[in-house]
Amino acid sequence: MTALAENKGTAETEGEEKQPPSPFTIGYERRNSEIIVYGCVFVVLMFAVIGFVTGTYLLLFAALGPAAIAYWHFPMLERHRPQLGANEEGLFVDRIGFLDWAAIRMIDLSKTTVRGNSLIRLNILLNRPLENAVTSGQHTPLWKKFTMRNWKRSKREHGRELIAINLHTLVGDPDEVLSRIRSFKFV
Repeated sequence: MTALAENKGTAETEGEEKQPPSPFTIGYERRNSEIIVYGCVFVVLMFAVIGFVTGTYLLLFAALGPAAIAYWHFPMLERHRPQLGANEEGLFVDRIGFLDWAAIRMIDLSKTTVRGNSLIRLNILLNRPLENAVTSGQHTPLWKKFTMRNWKRSKREHGRELIAINLHTLVGDPDEVLSRIRSFKFV
């Protein structure tokens, strides 16, 4: 596992011109999720049809597993819904809202390879509890509270919280996302 260190100064290196921050949002990469969701829906339909035709109603119970998997992964189909973004107001994370720039202590990337797949996370260390770091909260419908989300929250030393956002499921280059976020954070 490698982590990119935070640059406390500016996001520029020698010889490069510093670009002004520009707002952005990114969402799920849809092709990663279509196979999971639509494949599970197909299995549910097949179990239901075969169960009704043959009178084997236990197949309807067997269809509950794939139906739960499709439901859990459903948010990944919402390609027009932003999962991560940044603007002058703060850093946007879906189902959290906008995090105040002053509440962010550190931002870095962690890269891990598992069975040949690259897993990339954006780690955001907060200098105060998440509830106090949110400037503009986001309402989440009840049905969506039981589905997959793209981030995890964990406690760290000294009461700090870490928000780890999966970038490997989102559209966009992780290094570019990090530099665009840092352009707002270190203005």
